[in-house]
Amino acid sequence: MIALPCVGYKNGVWAAQEPNSWFLIYAGIILIVVSLLAFAISIALDFRAKRDASIQLASGAGLDVSRVKEAGSTLSTKIGNCEISVILGRLEKYHSSGESVVVLPCNEYFDDHCVEDLKGALGAYVSFKFAGRIKEFTELVEHQRQERLGLPTMRRKLGNEEGASFGAGRALLLKNPLNTNQPIALISTTTQRAEEGLIARISYLFEGMKELITTLSETPRASEIVMPLLGAGRGGISSPLALVGLLLALAEAVRYGAGPRQLRKVSIIVFLRDEHSKPEVDPFVIRRALALITQEG
Repeated sequence: MIALPCVGYKNGVWAAQEPNSWFLIYAGIILIVVSLLAFAISIALDFRAKRDASIQLASGAGLDVSRVKEAGSTLSTKIGNCEISVILGRLEKYHSSGESVVVLPCNEYFDDHCVEDLKGALGAYVSFKFAGRIKEFTELVEHQRQERLGLPTMRRKLGNEEGASFGAGRALLLKNPLNTNQPIALISTTTQRAEEGLIARISYLFEGMKELITTLSETPRASEIVMPLLGAGRGGISSPLALVGLLLALAEAVRYGAGPRQLRKVSIIVFLRDEHSKPEVDPFVIRRALALITQEG
């Protein structure tokens, strides 16, 4: 439209000429400007849509992350009257009171293999809390397991070795282990069979939390539980998945299990070696997982 008025055909030759009308030229210039503006606006809108999508993803994408509070290395939310916190740190450095129960993972046999494994959460904590008395602690567990959990079932653990299994997803509460005022609960989060090896499953966490809450209802002074990330590590479940499963199991147990009114606080310690190390689970995942368990309807 700009060029047409400026070109003419005369005597068989195309040649430039003085435009006889400026209407088409102005119209062409206006349309070019409008198209450039439309292109710029479309680019801006696309950028804004991508930015909003990124913000929504970071903030929870459909989850109400405003219910999750953050203070230093602790992220927390509430289900009813129970505060559930995820703390980046180390279990042995967590200050617990006589009203708190330290919950630790073990296998279905509740035997010395878990206690003597210093790389596992149970062995590391017992060696720290009961230094030099690991054998006494093992004997205590052996005495209490049959008294509290009933008759076991014999299972083939490894090769031809058999063990007395009390089942996965069971909880054993030691109210005053070795005359201390620190109650400890053991939850069987793994099975060990000759044909399968050592395996943890998310379903064991649900059964274990349900039985734990029921057991704690018999202990009036227990209003808080403290635990490492159950199911991860030697159990074979990835740490982020183990956290989500554990939080869902806790939410169900607190909402529908026995004794939810007395349990006031749950603290999950996600291992962090020091302030310069990377935690087992990224805070982004922790925040979304905590927001997830507060969803209703």
